[in-house]
Amino acid sequence: MININRPMIDTIDLAILMHRDVHFGGSFDVMLEYYTGQGVGKIPDFEIDAILRLKKREEEQKENLSDLYLPDGAKDQVKAAKKMYQDLRAIYLDEKASPESILLSDLILSEKETPEKEIEALVAKGKDIVPTLIYLLSTHIFYEPLNPGYGRSPIFAAKCLAQIQDGRAIPALFEALWQDNVFTAEEIIKALAAFGSSSKAFLITRLKSEPFSKDNEYAAIALSGFIDDEEIARACLDVLEKEETLKKPLFASYLIFACSTLTEASEQDRFIALTKKEGLPKIILEEMILVLKNWKKIA
Repeated sequence: MININRPMIDTIDLAILMHRDVHFGGSFDVMLEYYTGQGVGKIPDFEIDAILRLKKREEEQKENLSDLYLPDGAKDQVKAAKKMYQDLRAIYLDEKASPESILLSDLILSEKETPEKEIEALVAKGKDIVPTLIYLLSTHIFYEPLNPGYGRSPIFAAKCLAQIQDGRAIPALFEALWQDNVFTAEEIIKALAAFGSSSKAFLITRLKSEPFSKDNEYAAIALSGFIDDEEIARACLDVLEKEETLKKPLFASYLIFACSTLTEASEQDRFIALTKKEGLPKIILEEMILVLKNWKKIA
């Protein structure tokens, strides 16, 4: 039975309790020391005042707030995350552990803003480490701030892959965009752009593939990492001219933005013709007009 006299607690409070238990040994004091310092794993939504309020409440109630408030599913997540920490640390004590697994643990457990030495050590392994980095990049649990690495590990994996330049990484980097993680997407797009023409060709193929799916939209997003590229602009114009595209305002927006770099008069005329189509959604028309105005400024 629910105790109606128990003070209410919101979702942010629950998340704070879970992070305290996983990353800070269940101690509010350790968590506060981390959050008042320069800890790289700080969650912006976790305000110091909220942590202090929960600490005070726990002291007053003389009971562990996690025991009182966390539902069973949340407790299972905490248990799994703590187990990950134990497994990663156990690697250092395992005489049979491979050098690659140790380097990967170094990367995940790093408390540096950018673990440059750890990245350098992995990159030095070259193509042999690529499958391991792809695994890290492709595994959802590493995107979760609750787990070891604070959700930063895929960013560092992408940096490594961009430097190693093994083509096997291109599809994996693209598929990582399906995680829909704003925190990691920027670095993944940069990594894809670092592969140059091979990545561009892969993404243009995905952009033009039919029937349309989320793949097309993610390809358009990824292609935004290539600056002022006329080949990409032409491909985006080709797709923008398809009737089905104009029914997808968000997808169309990415394409319109890319078309702003079109320079050939014939291609610009094709773009202008699209602005005259009947039934064009207002938001799409407004964005296209902005491109036209930009062309006039350049001319």
